[in-house]
Amino acid sequence: MSTALRTPRRLAALAIGLAALLAAPAGPALAAPQTTTAAVAADVAAAPVVANPGSQVNFQWDPVRLQMTAAGGVTPYTWSASNLHLGTTINPSTGLISGALRGSGTRTVTVTVRDATGATASTTFTWRVIRDACPRC
Repeated sequence: MSTALRTPRRLAALAIGLAALLAAPAGPALAAPQTTTAAVAADVAAAPVVANPGSQVNFQWDPVRLQMTAAGGVTPYTWSASNLHLGTTINPSTGLISGALRGSGTRTVTVTVRDATGATASTTFTWRVIRDACPRC
């Protein structure tokens, strides 16, 4: 998980702990409103998480359809990917990686999702494309 995702969670946890500390011994006059604590807790719980599809192996020139999925966060999501094989793209609205694999070799692909609030999450997996010994047989 990236540092960018951990820092807001730490700050949110600190805010929740501070609100609880102020609310417990101070009495009702100095207690923090519960809606603030609930809103911060909802933001922490709402961070998106991208499911890792595991390592992928295909032959060169194979047509591929790999649907990426995410949970949490606030929809709609925006998807992006780096280091995809030639001939493949990711649909920024649906997270579907599709196309025909034109190259061969192993790549480490990173897929990132951004939710409507701007929170991001990513996953990394390897994608091996094997050169077909007889592509037209």
